[in-house]
Amino acid sequence: MNELNFTQVLPACAGIQPEFKNRFSGWPLGMGQPDNLAAMLKGLNLLGKEHPGCRAAAVGMSLWGFQSHPLNPNMPHWAANSYGNGLTTSPKLKALILRLTAALATVELDPEHMDTWYALARQDDRSLILRFLTVMLSQPTNGIAWLAHCWQDLIHLGKPEIPKAALDMVSWDETTLEIKERMHAEWAFHCLPAEEALPVVQSLNEECWGLWRAYAGAELLQRMGKKGAAKGVLATLWKAIPWHINLTLKLYDLFHPVQLADDTDTQGVAILAYSWNKADLLADTLASLADSDIGNAKVFTLNNGSTDHTADVLRAAQDRFGADRFHIETLPINVGAPAARNWLLALPEVRASRWAAFLDDDIVLPPHWLKHLLGAAKGQENLGVVGCRITAATSPFGLQSADYNLFPAPPAQPEPGKLPNRVLVFDNCAGSTDTGLFTYTRPCLSVSGCCHMINMQAVEKAGVFDLRYTPSQFDDLDRDLRSALAGMPALYTGSLAIRHVQHSSLAKSQTSKQIGHVMGNKFKLDTKYTDDELATLASSTIVRLWADFQMKHDFLVDHLGHRA
Repeated sequence: MNELNFTQVLPACAGIQPEFKNRFSGWPLGMGQPDNLAAMLKGLNLLGKEHPGCRAAAVGMSLWGFQSHPLNPNMPHWAANSYGNGLTTSPKLKALILRLTAALATVELDPEHMDTWYALARQDDRSLILRFLTVMLSQPTNGIAWLAHCWQDLIHLGKPEIPKAALDMVSWDETTLEIKERMHAEWAFHCLPAEEALPVVQSLNEECWGLWRAYAGAELLQRMGKKGAAKGVLATLWKAIPWHINLTLKLYDLFHPVQLADDTDTQGVAILAYSWNKADLLADTLASLADSDIGNAKVFTLNNGSTDHTADVLRAAQDRFGADRFHIETLPINVGAPAARNWLLALPEVRASRWAAFLDDDIVLPPHWLKHLLGAAKGQENLGVVGCRITAATSPFGLQSADYNLFPAPPAQPEPGKLPNRVLVFDNCAGSTDTGLFTYTRPCLSVSGCCHMINMQAVEKAGVFDLRYTPSQFDDLDRDLRSALAGMPALYTGSLAIRHVQHSSLAKSQTSKQIGHVMGNKFKLDTKYTDDELATLASSTIVRLWADFQMKHDFLVDHLGHRA
């Protein structure tokens, strides 16, 4: 696609360098968020004083970081710093970077106004939101900083007219007007159909936004089903920034997409779901299950002490599936998530299965979800669990979870009077917009319990869900940790997306009782594992991630060639 070409201004840079492995313990965890890039840039700039390869990587990462996250305060700073390391761009882009560096680095927003925005963004009062934005965004000195603070919330509102209107409220000058065009393209990317968003992205100034313009355009092409064209654009982009973990994984998967399993592979699968007083949501979930292709799999459900019309929903689903394929267990009380899961796992037919696929009761399943999970796992007998990308159920489909891994740092001793925080999970996407950078398949330590498929051999080796986490929270992570210690780690396949109607119980925790429960379960998790066990989990995961990245990077080098 010539419309998405960009001028190559970055220095040649190898995708894998010794310093990346030796000096950045968390390098392969992911680069999908600006905070991750900022942490890498700090180290790369220090190492770049002695290592030209690190200096070249810092220049490329800073330009990519700025173009993909221009309103993040760290990104203009690092891009401006790169002019001293050899970055060469148009005078227009340099002026924009320097202008934004000043606009975002020196402004402190009023905490009271920030609290007000936090409350407004979680309400459904369009008029109040627009009135607040009109006042804050129109400020000559702070307007851009307020846009930076509010932008992600604005996209997540699910009201496309509000972020679009917000762009017109800012007092742009001749230099910063480029930012308005860039954020308008981002708005289109998230809020419009791909066919309508693509021309908006293509119209961006290539000399200011070439890298992001190419990526966003390729992602839109992929969503339109034009995977060949998308692959060509991403291949060109990858040659410019081959160190990018997420981009490398994503591009590799376009060359090697997950092959769907067939009906014979579904023979040994038990689909499991439990529910408590969510009858209407459960009905929608079971309807999407019935509309999906589950082959020969059987469904086992548990009514976890519900007092609403859950029983009627389950009976109706049984009539649709047939009593031979849809089984109902009914408990008189709610026993909590771990016990409900264990009850289903203990059923004789489930115990005899090879895979147990757990579904939350508030999700929307795509047609080939089960065969995708089975296809991703095919030929990997030692997998403990397979999971996928979890997003919000409505546009713009914000990310809720992808793959989980541990930070490769030894557990720290708690400060006096503080609770321990020893299980340090790297959550590389939750709460962000879905840009497509997590549509890859790779090994990991844990996946979301919203829709995951557990190997029954892992249940035999590592045990069932721990009842100490009743009623819920961290029970699925804990089971995945034990499975990994038993030699059966997880696999994440992000090209499969499950729409989740409600957030996790962790995200919904707001009252003091709810927060106290979460803190209590986190304390149980933090004190359950020894230092040696946590170190083993972190180090073994990093080894797997590096091996996976190395293999995929080397394939792309061989297949595409690379000038560095």
